[in-house]
Amino acid sequence: MHVTRRTLLSAAAGGAAATAGCSDGWAGGPDDQSPTETDRPLPDACPTTQNLGVEWPAELTDVESFMVAYENAYYREVVVDYEPTTRVDEYGLEAVVSDGPTAVDGGYEVALYGTGGVYEPGLHLQAEPADPPAGADVVPVGEVSDDTLRDFLETAAAEGEAETVVQQQRDRIDELIERVAALSDDAETLDSPGDSATAYVDVDGSTVELTLQADRFHGDYWWSARYYVDKRVVRRVDDEESDPREAGDLLECREQS
Repeated sequence: MHVTRRTLLSAAAGGAAATAGCSDGWAGGPDDQSPTETDRPLPDACPTTQNLGVEWPAELTDVESFMVAYENAYYREVVVDYEPTTRVDEYGLEAVVSDGPTAVDGGYEVALYGTGGVYEPGLHLQAEPADPPAGADVVPVGEVSDDTLRDFLETAAAEGEAETVVQQQRDRIDELIERVAALSDDAETLDSPGDSATAYVDVDGSTVELTLQADRFHGDYWWSARYYVDKRVVRRVDDEESDPREAGDLLECREQS
């Protein structure tokens, strides 16, 4: 049989296309896109876990969803170690897949990047004399049990206005929010950055409008990560370029059943 150069090139191209299709597969796709199991020994640190509460499925049928859920939990609980200090604090970080999943070495590699902000609002208080709207719940200043807040309202009545910001005293923020909400039916409880509430207080015959507002102070975050995951291990590096199989931290490992 006479084999031409064109025939050889066509055969080589067909083989390359098939290999590329196999190496760039998704779990749960066609059989020729699934990774090939490798019989490698488990790491010495196995078993280990971060206890993030993210289910690691025995069969990797949806790698992307698992890795997004895992990275978001890992970044919040381990990297940021997030713990809100007030009721208006808010965690606003989110990671998404930027590359993959790519079938490799019996598992998958997935690159992710994340952005967002962690909000730690300050509480702005402003008070000034004002005519209350019809039907407003006007509270006598004597019912204000917080000495500092009562002095603040009396200053506004006497001087025409008063302003302050509570930022560092995180426990004081919740205390003021809850006390004002309990003081007046008009004042709703603040729950998120940007929320505000208004109450009306009678100070010796002068109605003072008290406004509380949580600002939107926050820290911005940008990050990237790359994972290797198979049925036995989850490894992570802090960038999208390094090989997590070689340089990655071992975050999860389970023994073979």
